[in-house]
Amino acid sequence: MASAATHSLMTQELQFDLENNAKEWLALSLSISSAERVSFGNIHDRFFARYGPNFMAHVYRTALEEVLPVLPEAARSQFLDAFQRAMDEAIQRQAYALPTLSDCAACHSRKF
Repeated sequence: MASAATHSLMTQELQFDLENNAKEWLALSLSISSAERVSFGNIHDRFFARYGPNFMAHVYRTALEEVLPVLPEAARSQFLDAFQRAMDEAIQRQAYALPTLSDCAACHSRKF
């Protein structure tokens, strides 16, 4: 009888480990690559320099309003948590004081 209980416990642990592993691989596959980050940074910096922060704020808001409704609940929660942390950090650093392109690049170069 102890053997059956041990087998059941091992099966449950294995199932839990496999589920966690699958979640980690999914998160990894959904994260953006270094090349994508560089590409996004280049596009962002070019548009920021040409059109300014008001334009970029409009672009971001429009993109987020389009994407958020179709994200799975877990991804939406994760994104909104990251968004809140980024806003809190920016407020503490007073990053809302209309940064220059070099300010923006310096800030984001530390994160990637």
